[in-house]
Amino acid sequence: MRIVFCGNPEFAVPTLDALLASDHEVAAVVTSPDQPQGRGRKLAPMPVKAIALERGLQVLSPGKLRDAGFLEQLRDIGPEALVVVAFRILPREMFALPKWGSLNVHPSLLPKGRGPAPIQWTLLRGETETGVTIIRLTEQIDGGGMLAQERTAVAPSENFGELHNRLAGIGARMLVGVLDLLAAGASLNPIPQDESQVTAAPKLRVIDFELNLRESGGQLVNRIRAFSPAPGAVIRAGEFSLKIMRAELADNPEPLTPGQVQLNQDSMLIGTGDVPISLKIVKPAGKREMLIADFLRGRPALPHCFDLTTLE
Repeated sequence: MRIVFCGNPEFAVPTLDALLASDHEVAAVVTSPDQPQGRGRKLAPMPVKAIALERGLQVLSPGKLRDAGFLEQLRDIGPEALVVVAFRILPREMFALPKWGSLNVHPSLLPKGRGPAPIQWTLLRGETETGVTIIRLTEQIDGGGMLAQERTAVAPSENFGELHNRLAGIGARMLVGVLDLLAAGASLNPIPQDESQVTAAPKLRVIDFELNLRESGGQLVNRIRAFSPAPGAVIRAGEFSLKIMRAELADNPEPLTPGQVQLNQDSMLIGTGDVPISLKIVKPAGKREMLIADFLRGRPALPHCFDLTTLE
């Protein structure tokens, strides 16, 4: 099947790789224009674009998806289907263009987790199961009919990076499977989503990365999982800040007030709204990630209490 692939970030790369390794033809790749990145804010290509150029694929990077010249290019390419993974919102003129329409890989069990941050919200909510859904694109964002869905358990310690990579691999395999069926002439009837079961996964804000130590220990551990390895969940004590990359509920701890610090030889506990959390991996400002024991050996002076929240 002749495909045009639309995607930007790392999550989309496994699906592009899987398509290139399949019997389907990737006729072109659509990505967003290069974006400023890093401290120098130099323009750099999106991960999908970098891979596409490396593989010698035709790359289109329109500023506007409704641009007449871009849409004419798409018509000339003549895709039988568009595959969309972690991209922008497509206008009808684009997603309805191919014979088989446009297929989207979404990393949640739709209708749960509609929105741009489903993996983070799965972890923030402490959900024990998630998955990937392949849908047909419609004008309703993430609301199209479901062509395939696969469930997977979320491990109690799994963080964003780990779950992200696992779901990206599952989605890549599923998407190629759906295309194989369509190419073989199978009749796939999209299953409508149950609107009564919709949950949202809205865009995250900078303040979401700041820990409110009045929350329960379980909520804080989930927040830390959701933002590791990037951007990292932050605690502060005045001008001092520390990113927590991995933490667990403390075993049989002494009671601590929210924000209170308890230091032992190679461990650091912080009080929460209920059970203290035990820090396992941290990232000091301007430094690499390190085990808490290494951090404590290198920094003897620490605050006795962290700010409860930076939101006040």
